[in-house]
Amino acid sequence: MNKLIQVGCVLGAALGSLCACHRLMEPAETAIVVEDTVAKKSLQGIWADDSGDVVQFRAEGDSLYYPGRESQPLYFKVLNGQLMICGTDTVSYRIMQLDSNKFWYHSITGELIKLHRSEYELDSLEFLNVLREPIALYDSVVQKDSVVMFDRHRYRGYVYINPSTMRVVKTSYNENGIKIEQAFYDNVIHICVYEGKKSLYAKDFTKKDFEALVDAKFLQNAVLGDMDFIGVDSRGFWYEASLCIPDETSCYQVYIQISPEGEMSLHNEM
Repeated sequence: MNKLIQVGCVLGAALGSLCACHRLMEPAETAIVVEDTVAKKSLQGIWADDSGDVVQFRAEGDSLYYPGRESQPLYFKVLNGQLMICGTDTVSYRIMQLDSNKFWYHSITGELIKLHRSEYELDSLEFLNVLREPIALYDSVVQKDSVVMFDRHRYRGYVYINPSTMRVVKTSYNENGIKIEQAFYDNVIHICVYEGKKSLYAKDFTKKDFEALVDAKFLQNAVLGDMDFIGVDSRGFWYEASLCIPDETSCYQVYIQISPEGEMSLHNEM
């Protein structure tokens, strides 16, 4: 069994059309779906919730911006009485009431959420540092090495965590069920094993190397965050790889075995 460590509740999959943000009609369709530009215009501006007066988002043009700098702006449409927020997938929210000062909608869990247009000038400061580039988890290459003894032989295992330009998009939802996406740079991790000056094994790993053992949906949102050389036994050399959801405690641990003949295999347990 995969070793999955997870704390907290995971929000269920949101309902919505996966293609609504990419098209308004198919060639075979006779009725054209027209975006509600009046409703979209009414959404422009900063919106806060009625219960705590907490800023939720700012609509500007075709984009929704979120407070702080952790989240990416997302494209949105208003179609058939629904707010449709687009990204890696599309999430739809049924609009119950919308005018110049009031926006009520049903969240993805069916709860009625009530927002009002913010009139507090300082709320605009929440959007001064909008994040447009992915977040790098490492600023530079991280090197680790360990020395182990086995059967009177001395082995040294190296790990090099290399930041890359591969993007990982993590989808989450705020307290009112609004879709949020954060983008991170993934890593490429190089490992190598030496006995003295003799190289016994070397390979670059990305998270795709672990597709056979890690849940596909989890892997889509995860980064290859860490790896450690953990020992040697009669079966070979062992590394432990950590694939984690950024900024969460949810991780898969996968064990990498390198046999004495230099063959690599992946395992859920040692």
